[in-house]
Amino acid sequence: MEIYLIRHTTPAIESGVCYGASDVDVAGSFETEAAEVKAKLPARNFKVVSSPSQRCVKLARALFGDQFSTDDRLMEMNFGNWEMQPWDSISKNAISKWADNVVFERIPGGETYEELFNRSIQIFEACVASGEDTVLITHGGVIRCVLALVTDTALVDAFDLNVDYGKISGIKAENGQLSLIFRNL
Repeated sequence: MEIYLIRHTTPAIESGVCYGASDVDVAGSFETEAAEVKAKLPARNFKVVSSPSQRCVKLARALFGDQFSTDDRLMEMNFGNWEMQPWDSISKNAISKWADNVVFERIPGGETYEELFNRSIQIFEACVASGEDTVLITHGGVIRCVLALVTDTALVDAFDLNVDYGKISGIKAENGQLSLIFRNL
């Protein structure tokens, strides 16, 4: 079986703004980007699950019509009090404290990277257990968490895994083994 992880297309937000769980819309380039994603998907039946964020739901609908469900575990990391704030307006001390312990430090009013990892892996493992070819339409943080698991990358190093907007990563699950087929296609 195969699981495809698709990151949403470019969001409609200014560069330099912290957003994660905020429900940001898609940019004007959406139609073009969605068509590019669709052209890369193989013609087969998939179980499709999307983050409930509109930037993911719009892509799911463009790719699969109404043949998908949503799951909150596919939401991007909750940056709490930092959501929708320019990064340069957030206390440098607070950012440093988080960056020094990025896996376990809770963002005020938000979650830890470990919590994001745990919920991401929970839904991923449920998809593997189902045995169905699956597409997950989600966010960069969720995809990095799954890729860290599959590639045996330390969670603290997962931020180094490049996952671009509107790109697909493919994972094969066979005989209890997980392997990365491709990343950022």
